[in-house]
Amino acid sequence: MTDYYGSIPYSEALTASRTDGTFFPKYDKQKDIYLDLLKELDEASSALSASNPDEGFAAADIYFDGDIAKWKKWGYSLMLRLAMRISNVDAATAGSYVQKAIAGGVMTSNADNVIVPMATGPSEWTNQNGISRAFYPGDGGQPSYLSKTLVDWLKGPSAGSTTDDDPRLMIMSGGIINWSPTDVTIVNADPLAQKGMPNGKDATTLAEFEGLPAGQTVDQPNTYSRINTKMLDDGDPYMLMSYGEVELLLAEAAERSIGGASGAEGHYKAGVKASCQMYTIYDETLTASDAAVDAYLAARPYGGNKLQMIGEQLWANKFLNWWDAWADWRRTGFPVLTPTNYPGNETGGVIPQRLKYPVGEVAGNPNFDAGATKPNNYVTKVWWAGGPE
Repeated sequence: MTDYYGSIPYSEALTASRTDGTFFPKYDKQKDIYLDLLKELDEASSALSASNPDEGFAAADIYFDGDIAKWKKWGYSLMLRLAMRISNVDAATAGSYVQKAIAGGVMTSNADNVIVPMATGPSEWTNQNGISRAFYPGDGGQPSYLSKTLVDWLKGPSAGSTTDDDPRLMIMSGGIINWSPTDVTIVNADPLAQKGMPNGKDATTLAEFEGLPAGQTVDQPNTYSRINTKMLDDGDPYMLMSYGEVELLLAEAAERSIGGASGAEGHYKAGVKASCQMYTIYDETLTASDAAVDAYLAARPYGGNKLQMIGEQLWANKFLNWWDAWADWRRTGFPVLTPTNYPGNETGGVIPQRLKYPVGEVAGNPNFDAGATKPNNYVTKVWWAGGPE
């Protein structure tokens, strides 16, 4: 929540049902919230112990079936994520907690990935994957076309060759697909033919971009690549955090000499490999072989602007976790994106840096004026991105 808005009610939040009856909680600064979250992660991760098994916990644990070792890894991995998120504005705290996370033990393979199981029963509307439902055609679904930015990046500098293609190209893309509520017809699954839709266009400007004569519109289903439908079943799981992200964060920490991390290139390669091979949770065919990943790493060797390479890989890693990918972009500035400036847009062509507070909160909490992150617009940066505490 604080990543979305900045300052929010935290220390007094959710206390209206207690004896103190705080119906209008004060706002806490993002810096203070992060420091407390890191403290809580430290205490909780340290306290978890496999020597105190609890059968009730194991039965209720939908993530790891009571495996305390994996919970500890997740706790320290989250600590690493939060520490790196504040690394541009509080280097000392970031370094301290990165060091603690490494010492405590972070994720070590894709077997540690945090997976939320979803299902189509007993109540599909309760247990289904909401992302899948959001993209499903004929059900109010959103367009499932991949962006030109992503597809071009996956195809690499040699657009006319597959030698430097990212192994995830035909995992993230199911091809150019004509997808209706009753049928999935793959029009073109050739990697060389994959094409992303440019952002920020309406029907007219999209036709102009594609060079069509006036009055014609783009046949989108037969032109642009779609998200692989194998990832969009209503019963598909959701990934909260992955080992690939952890390795990439360790690579960044090593490059920036944070928290005693070392071996940046090794962490980078491990992060890329894990990120390419984590999609079998959706379908066993969505796999990238070791040879394919090795060829990709050889075609795009680690070097040059290494922080940009790491930042772009973090972005790709969070393909279906766009909220956190947005946070990474706001912190790192990678990938380098070109804003759209559609007429009448609210930000003047600036990529949003945060969300505006809900109208009900603005009007209903008298502490808003004194404590909220101001000004209340989409371009005011949060603290860890260079804005106010």
